[in-house]
Amino acid sequence: MTEKNSRYIDPLTDYGFKRLFGSEPDKDIMIEFLNALFEGEKIVIDIRYSPTEHAGEDAKEKKVLFDLTCTGADGETFIIEMQRTDQEFFRDRCVFYMSRLISAQLPRGTANWDVPLKEVYLIGIMEFQFNNINSNYLHNIALMNSDTGKVFYKGMGYKFLDRRRQLSGKKTIYKN
Repeated sequence: MTEKNSRYIDPLTDYGFKRLFGSEPDKDIMIEFLNALFEGEKIVIDIRYSPTEHAGEDAKEKKVLFDLTCTGADGETFIIEMQRTDQEFFRDRCVFYMSRLISAQLPRGTANWDVPLKEVYLIGIMEFQFNNINSNYLHNIALMNSDTGKVFYKGMGYKFLDRRRQLSGKKTIYKN
């Protein structure tokens, strides 16, 4: 009996996601993915892949390693994070990652605030459900005025895709 070796890549692993979506020859797939997530709110026409490692200003600051980062034609940055297991401080990590890229934009020694910030978005693809947000599989998180519900600052945001379970609980599926 001959055993067939089948080759596949799990797109929900860091390696698989980077291999399938994180290279220049396949950037059209990432562009389509980003445009589908932003649903016309933002239109991405081109990207270039950026470094995934960002050290702090000195050895005391934590180094961050993003799963994937890319920059759009308008200078906006997209951080894409794969997370297979629920992690107690995943939200904190996402805020920290976003903060690192925002704080790195202003040149050192800049006294005036005459430099506009470039947009930064974090996309989290999770193989678990985000608790206490809503029952959707796509979560759009923005900095907003809690009294009026209006977006305060459009230059940053989070988009989280999570996995939903069927009512039977027997099989995990992606909801469309």
